[in-house]
Amino acid sequence: MNYKLETFFDTPERKSDEDVLNEILSLKQNSLMNQIIEGFPELAIILNEHRQIIAFNSKALKTFNVDIYLDIVGKRLGEALNCIYSNETEAGCGTSKFCRECGAAKAIKKCKDENIETTEECRITALKNGKQINYDFSVYAHPIFINDKQYTFFTVKDISSEKRREALERIFFHDILNTAGAIRGLTEILTETNDIIERTEIEKAINDSINQLIEEILAQRQLRNAEDGNLTPDFETISANFIIERIFEMYKNHELTHNNLIIKKLENDINIITDKMLIIRSLSNLTKNALEASSSEQLVELGINLTSDQIEFYVKNENLIPENVQLQLFQRSFSTKNSKGRGIGLYSVKLIVEQYLKGTVSFVSNEIERTVFKIKLPVNN
Repeated sequence: MNYKLETFFDTPERKSDEDVLNEILSLKQNSLMNQIIEGFPELAIILNEHRQIIAFNSKALKTFNVDIYLDIVGKRLGEALNCIYSNETEAGCGTSKFCRECGAAKAIKKCKDENIETTEECRITALKNGKQINYDFSVYAHPIFINDKQYTFFTVKDISSEKRREALERIFFHDILNTAGAIRGLTEILTETNDIIERTEIEKAINDSINQLIEEILAQRQLRNAEDGNLTPDFETISANFIIERIFEMYKNHELTHNNLIIKKLENDINIITDKMLIIRSLSNLTKNALEASSSEQLVELGINLTSDQIEFYVKNENLIPENVQLQLFQRSFSTKNSKGRGIGLYSVKLIVEQYLKGTVSFVSNEIERTVFKIKLPVNN
């Protein structure tokens, strides 16, 4: 078939349904190939030259959440998984800007173009029963030849548990251990001083560190409950200005802040109905990220905009986010920091705000507006 479709990464062409069925029937006659693919311990598929699925094992049926064989064949991987970007362009999976950063798309393209085996890590956000599901995969692509024709043998291993473990190890072995170490150091100093003013300052620092330690642990429990669908928000009426004032108080003397955090409150404050702890924790994540990305000379602005039916909390900083990073933000396990186990901050914000607070999370990063992250919530009267 001749296609004149736009693509930002891989080729847009596809084979017709009739050609795909002929390929399927041809492969069905190869009993050895069918035994090998079915005996593979993980999801395994065979792709034609246009990345369309023409064979797969029973493990794939479960992952793709279908019961009927023909619901899968002819689709591409992202389409079978219901990736949120698989319909971004008319040409489908593998052709959007987001596909340029997808480990599965890169592995398939490299295998096909260079005729070599390829392994990549892959993060896919998919829709399942109306909710977004985040996958962490290790994918493997290998060229194979059947009847003198090249195909791609492609396998998928779920490494979500491994990524969760890395994140928890980093948090508990690094962040929490550092905080605990700071508390121990402060208590040692406390026992050595008799100055009342100094003791008062140290006691406050100890109390703040203990609260930070508890917050870290609660945040991880909250995230796990949210992923499992077991999080129950505690909605209450709260002042919009109070929310950002609380964030400002948390960070105005923080080690990341160098008198560069400013706040813009509503002139006429309003009350909204939301979960105070969840919205404050989400905005805290955005504020901390903005401060980490900014130098002491660059302002970070925390503020509120109001429309007739929505309230928008925003965090603005002056640095721009590279396009390749923009395409991967909010994915679990993705991080701009070169450290294993990072990458759950923005993911947790989007998960909690959109699935539990009835809001939306978005961002812009350009020369005019600079970088602005926004949380929009409905205004409840």
